[in-house]
Amino acid sequence: MYLTNELYSVVMAGGKGTRFWPLSRKDNPKQLLALTGKLTMLQATVDRLAQLSSPEKIFIVTGSDFYDEVGRQLPQLPNKNIISEPIGRNTAPCIALAAMLIEAKDPNAMMAVFPADHHIGKPDKLINTIVKLVHTIDKNPDKLGVIGIEPSLPETGYGYIKLGELMDDNTYIVEEFTEKPDYKVAKKYFESNQFFWNSGMFFWKAKTILEKFETYMPELFNCMKPLRANGENKDIYKTITNIYPGLPSESIDYGVIEPSSVNKEVIVAPCNPQWNDVGSWRSMYDLLDSDCNGNRSVGKHISINSSGVLAYSSKRVIATVGIENVVVVETEDAILVLNKDKAQDVRSISDQLKKEGLDQLL
Repeated sequence: MYLTNELYSVVMAGGKGTRFWPLSRKDNPKQLLALTGKLTMLQATVDRLAQLSSPEKIFIVTGSDFYDEVGRQLPQLPNKNIISEPIGRNTAPCIALAAMLIEAKDPNAMMAVFPADHHIGKPDKLINTIVKLVHTIDKNPDKLGVIGIEPSLPETGYGYIKLGELMDDNTYIVEEFTEKPDYKVAKKYFESNQFFWNSGMFFWKAKTILEKFETYMPELFNCMKPLRANGENKDIYKTITNIYPGLPSESIDYGVIEPSSVNKEVIVAPCNPQWNDVGSWRSMYDLLDSDCNGNRSVGKHISINSSGVLAYSSKRVIATVGIENVVVVETEDAILVLNKDKAQDVRSISDQLKKEGLDQLL
């Protein structure tokens, strides 16, 4: 049973997953890996969406290099619903592209956007919140909606949302939206108990988000206009290939959500569905069961006088002696060892590998 006949779900699956090196590689990024269970992260995301949209109304936006693998992992979706980007240009072009193609199919479409790499411990709680939020947007089609997550620490990698006036059934006007503040500001927001994290899950009418692009990102919108005019054209991918290299690279958060919130055009539904964006090895640690010393592992881990260790092994045994707060990851051709608190810095390894001519490890 679906939420509404008009709800189209879009999954963004084009990320590189550089913070999950050495497991995530350029030709096999984290969203295509089974990190947290038998299903890959992309498969688990689409599986959740079965409660919201039929397969014909679920769209995947991914990189051209991943197109075939996405199709293999999701045989239940029509091939035409897998949208291939010739080059990554961040989330704003990705969402604008999906909105234009969906609006061409259904001018009154309600559209939901989800990252492909989130773990949801309580999916029913999330679905119930989505239903309420979408109903509110249906009554207020000029608004943009987002799911807000109760913060657990002053994380600088997320946007922060301050709740304003109650609008409808646990849905609030966004009073303030700050994307990825520095640690001092994030700590202030966290300690105030007035802010929620931006989950990256968005809801709106397709035509409404396109109006916001035209208002707040006119350069991007004007560059992409030919896609809107030819959304149902069989040669649409020729147009995409011609347009994409010249598009600005910008996130939807900075480009649209932040300025829209200033004008009270964004609403938020708070939720606590045991959400984890699985953005780094530190967040992976939070997903696993712990032993009595706070050690967590995938594969065989022998711990002697060690605590707070994440050991992730594909084949070999990992043994740790007398260490704390460390991540050890073993793959066939690389080993990563890092302080758990520096997990965000793993992405810099890619730059170093390129400098040293080790592109085969990327």
